[in-house]
Amino acid sequence: HQYHEVWIPDPEDVWKSAEIIKDYKEGDKTLQLKLEDETVCPLFLPFLRNPDILVGENDLTALSYLHEPAVLHNLKIRFLESNHIYTYCGIVLVAINPYEQLPIYGQDVIYAYSGQNMGDMDPHIFAVAEEAYKQMARWKI
Repeated sequence: HQYHEVWIPDPEDVWKSAEIIKDYKEGDKTLQLKLEDETVCPLFLPFLRNPDILVGENDLTALSYLHEPAVLHNLKIRFLESNHIYTYCGIVLVAINPYEQLPIYGQDVIYAYSGQNMGDMDPHIFAVAEEAYKQMARWKI
């Protein structure tokens, strides 16, 4: 039997992953959870985690559950584990500045995004600029 994974508040990590280990029954005051370190604890209604297939999604609006721990975890995966500093949230570009020079602004990258539709490639400031330019040309602004 597989249980749902959830997010619980943590004073050190802000949010910590846990798994519900006992089915909820009407009248239960708490859920029984198992933390990643195998510790078992009770907790009141935690935030559900997104399915693994959505981990690191390049558009936050594609997440099944859009709440603080889900957003922070997704940004952590994209930035720390995948080295992506850009993520979409619908039409909004979310940028995490790594304070280091990255080879993502050269001529080859400009050409790669030129003529592409926003969302066809990984999130990038050039994708937003290309979309803005196309809209201006379309509406002759």
